[in-house]
Amino acid sequence: MPRLIHRSGPISVTVRHLWQKHPEGPFYYRRRVPKELVPAVGKTYIVEALRTRDKTLAAKRILMLTRRDDEQWFRMRSGLVPEGDREKAEDLLGSHGLAPIPFAEQWDKEINYDVFIERMERKVPGDEHPSDHLDSHELRALDILKGSETYTLADAKRVYLKKRDCLEVRPDNRKTRNMVDSAFDLVFDNLGDRDITKYRRRDVSEVIQIALAAGLKTTSVRRRLSVVRAAINDLVREYEVDDIQRNPFADFEIPKLGEDSDERSSLDAKQVQAIRTYIAEKDSDTANIIGMLLDTGARIAEVVGLWSDDVVLDADVPHIVLHKNPLRRLKTKASVRKLPLVGDALACAKRAMKASAGDQHLFSRYMSTGGVKNDAASAAVNKVLKRLECETAHWLRHTMRTRLRNADVPEPRAKEIQGWSRESIAEQYGEQTALRNLQADLLKTLS
Repeated sequence: MPRLIHRSGPISVTVRHLWQKHPEGPFYYRRRVPKELVPAVGKTYIVEALRTRDKTLAAKRILMLTRRDDEQWFRMRSGLVPEGDREKAEDLLGSHGLAPIPFAEQWDKEINYDVFIERMERKVPGDEHPSDHLDSHELRALDILKGSETYTLADAKRVYLKKRDCLEVRPDNRKTRNMVDSAFDLVFDNLGDRDITKYRRRDVSEVIQIALAAGLKTTSVRRRLSVVRAAINDLVREYEVDDIQRNPFADFEIPKLGEDSDERSSLDAKQVQAIRTYIAEKDSDTANIIGMLLDTGARIAEVVGLWSDDVVLDADVPHIVLHKNPLRRLKTKASVRKLPLVGDALACAKRAMKASAGDQHLFSRYMSTGGVKNDAASAAVNKVLKRLECETAHWLRHTMRTRLRNADVPEPRAKEIQGWSRESIAEQYGEQTALRNLQADLLKTLS
């Protein structure tokens, strides 16, 4: 806590744990670890950059970090169960024929229970505390049976990842895993991991203020905290937790939400023509991907992840089929669609099919056994686009949105072209008519 020292003249404020490497440099949080906890923590001092030169903001951040460390050190001193042991505890109970629910709710399991308790007691000599001799998952198993189990935010994170098959970091789920990690790190870094019932709405408000002060956009803060909120809801449903009657991350408010967002630029006619010139002059995977992005408005992963069978050139309306396959997930259900090929998209699809020479994938260099190499494809495409005064591939998608609007394309069809509509136009007109309508819409954007 800040300590006020009264002297003659102006009031001087001394902030505990505030440190600067250089007199004019940014502030750091620097705190000595309690001597008895040094072996467990693995260091003598906790040092974290506060990313500010403003002493008032630094003091607020230090207050949050102090609370976080106090909570963590209290748990360590009390022998409370660390995060991530729920599954091990379930396996341990299952190996003894017990369910991961309070023993009072389990019928005809007295013998199993007695055997389990006796095995745990043999590990704890005399009247010593169980936390000094039992592993963390064994302690958690005992808490489950006693009905005294508490759930931390780390438990909510694990349930959320498990429901989305992201416990292991794989190429096909790395983006989701990174998004979840960044969401929970925002809370862990400022509040620490604690019993969910111990978080308060004012804590969430302080996290929001700190994140905004650190330069995070309001929409990014909302997105991350929404993940945390959803994870707590998942945990409550998964374990039927009655103690958590209030989700502290529900209905949070972010000041001036969206007012700090950067408008994505649409390319002008001159910039679009420069891209078309590049596409015409270069017969390469990168040029073909850019061409298909330019005149379909598709997402880069949708184009790069195409299989050769997804490209239909011999139909009355040449088109690509965008759907989930074993190596590619789509962003939403509405992303599953058929897109007519016109202009450079058609020319580049023909070139790519010829280059793939019957290969299973249209762009094999960006495919692996783990899935689409989206980061590599984006890097290659964005490197070229930057030279052509187009910052990212997503600018092409945003430009298509503007082109569709300028061509007076009806909103439902514009949404279907870009994979935003939940209702297929084919359901209203039939597939062939729908494809012809979408083809006519895309042809209008070329003029």
